[in-house]
Amino acid sequence: MTNDRIKIDRFEHDAIVSSIPEPTVYSGTMMENLAETVDKTGRNRKATRRKFSTFNLMLILIGSAIIIVLYISNVIKVSQLLAEVNALEMRHRRISMEQELLRAQVNRLSALERVRKLSEEQLGLKNPKNPPVWIKVDEEKIRSVEEAKTDSKRK
Repeated sequence: MTNDRIKIDRFEHDAIVSSIPEPTVYSGTMMENLAETVDKTGRNRKATRRKFSTFNLMLILIGSAIIIVLYISNVIKVSQLLAEVNALEMRHRRISMEQELLRAQVNRLSALERVRKLSEEQLGLKNPKNPPVWIKVDEEKIRSVEEAKTDSKRK
């Protein structure tokens, strides 16, 4: 008898389910799309799993935002360093140019003709007419003079 009652309940269930309109949210009735959520046996469909959960999607978005911010800050820092390098290179060129000008000025001021002219005009020095003569010194005399100096310091 219980089997007969189950069969009747099945038939009654099918009749009740077929008489209910299908739910849709958009038309204002909630029962119109019931056939999509209930399969032919009267059970709910199995839940389908999403490829990405909302949490994973948020993690991906936040991670992407952090990576983009780090990349942009890196680009800005590189640009600042390049500007600093260019400024230092220009300063180096300017200092090198000043150094070359000072070397040229030193060479001009220490030229032999200029020194000779200044020595003749300001100090009254003149070039010798005869070439210099080498003097020969006797080493024996140098030793005797040095010994005399040391003897006089002892006394």
